[in-house]
Amino acid sequence: MGAGDISREVLSDRRATPGLIQIRDATADDAAALARLCGQLGHPAKTEEMPARLARLATDPNIRVLVADSHEGVVGLATVHVRHMINHEAPLAQLTTLVVDEQFRGQGVGRALVATAERLAHERACKRLIVTTALRRTDAHAFYERLGFTHTGRRYGKDFL
Repeated sequence: MGAGDISREVLSDRRATPGLIQIRDATADDAAALARLCGQLGHPAKTEEMPARLARLATDPNIRVLVADSHEGVVGLATVHVRHMINHEAPLAQLTTLVVDEQFRGQGVGRALVATAERLAHERACKRLIVTTALRRTDAHAFYERLGFTHTGRRYGKDFL
């Protein structure tokens, strides 16, 4: 592992036991679950697209794609990007995707994914973990605030495709 890589040792590769959530790296075998979860987040995706997306992200040592696995299968997804910025000496970590299957919300899955993202950010000596969420997602805003995140600004976007 290079000095800049996000360690893969933070996570265990053991399967979850009933009632427990195992956070692990996503694999191509998770394609159907990843597509389903992206759809629940409002970003429809095709199962057959997911292995290529995962492979593309896997080439960057500053990106992790995590899943929450339970005895029910994959029930959550998070992506974490570590970025070096010109305006900070320490890097920033960004939680760029977080979604928990609608049937498993309120059961600690999102909290477990965020805790893993925080561990990864600490491991890389990041200045902070940031997240953006749509204005309409008031339930997500409340969730992040319960976890200690504070509202710090606005995000603007310009679509090209």
